[in-house]
Amino acid sequence: MKISNEGLSLIKKYEGCKLTAYKCPAGVWTIGYGHTVGVKEGDKITRAQAELYLLADIERFEKNVEQYNKYKWTQNEFDALVSFAYNVGSIDKLTAGGTRTKQVIAEKILLYNKAGGQVLAGLTKRRAEEQALFLKESTVTEQSGIVEYSLSRDGNKYIAKNFQVKEFRCKDGSDKILVDVDFVKDKLQKIRDHFGAPVTINSAYRTVTYNKKVGGASKSYHMAGQAFDIVVKGKTPAEVARYAQQIGVTGIIQYNSFVHVDSRNTKYWARNDNGKVTVKSGF
Repeated sequence: MKISNEGLSLIKKYEGCKLTAYKCPAGVWTIGYGHTVGVKEGDKITRAQAELYLLADIERFEKNVEQYNKYKWTQNEFDALVSFAYNVGSIDKLTAGGTRTKQVIAEKILLYNKAGGQVLAGLTKRRAEEQALFLKESTVTEQSGIVEYSLSRDGNKYIAKNFQVKEFRCKDGSDKILVDVDFVKDKLQKIRDHFGAPVTINSAYRTVTYNKKVGGASKSYHMAGQAFDIVVKGKTPAEVARYAQQIGVTGIIQYNSFVHVDSRNTKYWARNDNGKVTVKSGF
């Protein structure tokens, strides 16, 4: 994914272009459009060189944002985050290593408005504009990846043949719902078809607050809409876990009364017996 002209304009607007090296508010020697690599006092460049530095630097920050492609960034979100990374250095902390939801990421953007421990008006304004761009047209329309739905507007819509949006809502009554629709279509629907029995979603999306309330893991996949605690009518958790393994589900935790499945990248299979966790190679 590449930054758009709108994102590029945002970076240029706030970085400005200076052809003689200067110290930024953080005390780093800078030149051109915020270029810092190898810059020292007394350096001078042409505007053409400044443009080349900008394009080269942007590629580095595009890669930083792209490494979190599990979020399926929209163009607006991608542009906002590349601008953020260009200024801050990366989005690693902003996303907490890819564990935060888009909602939390948007909220946290505004916190990065300091340099040398002092709040700067320019950074405050930049963060606000980046947040606004990130949230622009935030209602997701693509039907793949992690999709944001509204319970009031989309609750009765079907994600797959046997699953409606409202089944994945947070139990705290929040209107926003995040769902990994690819997982629902490819994995949950396969489980439903294989057993020919209703699949009950005990817990799916959780807000950060609700996840803390129920004692969920601090980096729970539920908060990103990637985890689902399920019960298949008439089937034991062992049977469900075994079939989930067969169809390639990477995250499986078998509990006594339900099975947790999620779409993490690295395989993790386990048995949770009243709090005693045993990592398993198979079910």
